[in-house]
Amino acid sequence: MTTRNKIDRSSMWIYGKHAVKAALRNPKRSILRLIVLESSRDFFDKCATIKPEIVDRHLFGAIFGKDAIHQGCAVQVKKLQDYSIEELTSDESDDRPFVFLDQVSDPQNIGSILRASAVFGARAVVVTENNSPELTPAISKAASGAMESIPLIRVINLVHTINNLKKKGFWCIGLDERSDEKIYEMSLNGKFILVVGSEGEGLRRLTRESCDFLIQLPCMGEFSTLNAAQAATVSLYEMLRQKRSR
Repeated sequence: MTTRNKIDRSSMWIYGKHAVKAALRNPKRSILRLIVLESSRDFFDKCATIKPEIVDRHLFGAIFGKDAIHQGCAVQVKKLQDYSIEELTSDESDDRPFVFLDQVSDPQNIGSILRASAVFGARAVVVTENNSPELTPAISKAASGAMESIPLIRVINLVHTINNLKKKGFWCIGLDERSDEKIYEMSLNGKFILVVGSEGEGLRRLTRESCDFLIQLPCMGEFSTLNAAQAATVSLYEMLRQKRSR
């Protein structure tokens, strides 16, 4: 039996210094195991409440694969509590946006969107049960610690969830480079859902039709495309900028 087969489904690995440090500092996390290379020992002796295990690079390769950028540290943790949309909308005065991902499947993009959501004050990131990857060490590394503060919610039907939130007073905006309306031309004060489509395909038809507004990001020159994470980051910044300038 390999090391990978021994991992409990209720637990997960997190690697990368920022992500590991954030997990160790999160009081809601149950820490099971902390492994580090000798070169990182002093750092984690000072900041960890659990004694780090000093291992060699072969163990990291056996667990994560030889190409993982683990920065010499990893922590095995129990998964955090799952949140529901209902729980996160119980406070009607909360006007932080939701970020919905319409079949965004690249772990790097999802991790980066979690990070941007934490920086610019989103409420949660929402993905579909199907066509979305499980939380992985690669996502946690890209999120750089944001996974500890931003819920990642899985729903069965994205459009159904959007429509339910619209009944609660949310407006839904989708990013679409073919739209004529620029993001800065729209008033973003209020409760919003920001929907980001997959690279290449963009928003699916039913998702597009569920949006109240379709907006594009202004650009210069002939090259006009951003990846999903970059587009989400720019949009979340603009939403926060408008709220701060009220």
